Amino acid sequence: MSEGTVARKEGIGELIRIKPYVQFMVSKVVSRFGDSIDSIAYSWMVYILTGSKLLMGTLLAVNFLPSIFLGLFVGALVDRMSPKKVIVLTNIGRGLFVGITALLFGLGELQVWHLFVITILNSLLECFASPAEVSTVPRLLPKSMLLSGNAMASSVTRVAELAGLAVAGTLIATAGITWTILIDAGLFALSALLMSRVGYPKTYTSSNNGNSPLNSSDSPPARKSIFSEMTEAFHFMRKHVLLLIVSILFAFVNFCLMPFNVLRTPYVIETLHAGAGGLSLLSGLIVAGMVLSGLWLSHRGSNYRKSVLVIVGIVMLGLSYAMTALPAYMTSYQLPVAAVFCLMMGMGIPLATTPLASYLMEVTPSEMLGRVYALQSMLVVSVAPLGSLVSGALADWVALPILFIVFGVLLAMSAALVLLSKTFRTVLL
Repeated sequence: MSEGTVARKEGIGELIRIKPYVQFMVSKVVSRFGDSIDSIAYSWMVYILTGSKLLMGTLLAVNFLPSIFLGLFVGALVDRMSPKKVIVLTNIGRGLFVGITALLFGLGELQVWHLFVITILNSLLECFASPAEVSTVPRLLPKSMLLSGNAMASSVTRVAELAGLAVAGTLIATAGITWTILIDAGLFALSALLMSRVGYPKTYTSSNNGNSPLNSSDSPPARKSIFSEMTEAFHFMRKHVLLLIVSILFAFVNFCLMPFNVLRTPYVIETLHAGAGGLSLLSGLIVAGMVLSGLWLSHRGSNYRKSVLVIVGIVMLGLSYAMTALPAYMTSYQLPVAAVFCLMMGMGIPLATTPLASYLMEVTPSEMLGRVYALQSMLVVSVAPLGSLVSGALADWVALPILFIVFGVLLAMSAALVLLSKTFRTVLL
């Protein structure tokens, strides 16, 4: 029986019977719900505090620095640690830093340099949390269920984000930015508590050997020197050339998305003439699109080649991104039109990323997954600081709609790499 056939049979019904996986998902749902509230409040707070597009771009650029310079080292460390403990401790730390930010803003003492310091510290904690979460999934699910499990994880967490984004604007308007961010701090603490209760009765490798039970403990055995393990990650990616190609492709995609990520708040205020509710709506519809696409992948994704899904996802993302410029040339219905294209952007993201995340888990042994994922993430975000700085600088010289059109078209054209690469066509079947 083919792996695709097995994956189709083992859908959502089978996933929800795996109690540790469900416990893990509940913890992620809580943290993502808080994150989505904070993303709106934090962006609004920064724009109110600074009013500078260049400074917003610089702050976002700083956010990526820990991943670029320390990501691989942290990933190797995570491979030596209990993923559950890493997630619990990082959630506690992030909740603490978010709470400090809220208190400083509420007291009127928050300065720009505070934002830079707290952003770096939070990003450093995320360097630990992300590979820990990735390495947890194949420990909870057999290989045949990874595509469905990743798609479901994406969908469920996106629903939580959608809920958070839906209430963010209302919270800011009624409770204020300070209390909105404090709510996020409390949700991080709750997520840490829930994650601490996750048990690992049985774990799996994600290597090509199939499903192999591991020791019930989620802590890996003693290893070689950490620098040797970091070197092994480079050798592994060089051996699996598709992972390297994917990293280059999505580094470019990430670069192209930077103008939208950096300038979404000014876009809502200056182009759409909307408030915090408008920002919540657009961000929420992007997440809603990701939910719809993720649910479709859970049920039907295994019927299609991974390469086809990636191509369709990238083209959909790029063209809808470019079309978000259309409302700037309209005299009415600007926000609804922008909302439609944001929904389409969201639908393209899981199509492009979920098959590749599943491929990474399928070919990477679980004991290496933390550092290999960290290396790939480091490569993918390596151009993000440049993209953020370029976006902030160009926004003072070029109209936002023009930036969105140019970078959206470039993003869509990157799908040609998939079409032209024989490796993509032969491996991502």
